[in-house]
Amino acid sequence: MITLQPILIGYIPKQTAKRPDLLQAAGVEEICSASCCCSKSPDDIGAPNDFGIYDSPEEAMALIESGHMHEYDLYAYSMFPVIFREGLQDSFEIATLRVTPLSDSFEFLGFDVVSRSCGFCFECSPLSCNNMAEQIVVNRHCLLDDIEIAFESAAKFEAEQCEPGPYHVLGIWRHKRGKLRQT
Repeated sequence: MITLQPILIGYIPKQTAKRPDLLQAAGVEEICSASCCCSKSPDDIGAPNDFGIYDSPEEAMALIESGHMHEYDLYAYSMFPVIFREGLQDSFEIATLRVTPLSDSFEFLGFDVVSRSCGFCFECSPLSCNNMAEQIVVNRHCLLDDIEIAFESAAKFEAEQCEPGPYHVLGIWRHKRGKLRQT
């Protein structure tokens, strides 16, 4: 049983992609992973925090050019204070951040397992980037509903090097659609 609590690490706008034809995972409708491989964030990301995302919804949405807000969803990420290296779980210290608390205008979508080999931004999610969602039960957002499975998958993906590791487990939240301009 996982007793660790995730820590809110920030916000980022992304263009949520529909499931690509290449990914044949049952029930997946869209890709909401922390990776920007399928669902893109703006090209010019400015000066984000230690995780390559922003401390407030306002900072994140300031990246969007006028007239393009309707193309983006606002995501928030929480991160468990663990890291997976060589297939093993170890503690990971998350420095104190000044992240605006999550409002009730966000809905929880699921858990993602994501690589971070360069130490700054999140890179690839094997669930969507390597089609691992075809082998593991995921939800319509291409995320995991079960935290235990997320931790097991992180160890497995790192040990098998789906993508260069290490790996982290994140909780993925999205601003409820239709309310974006109210942030």
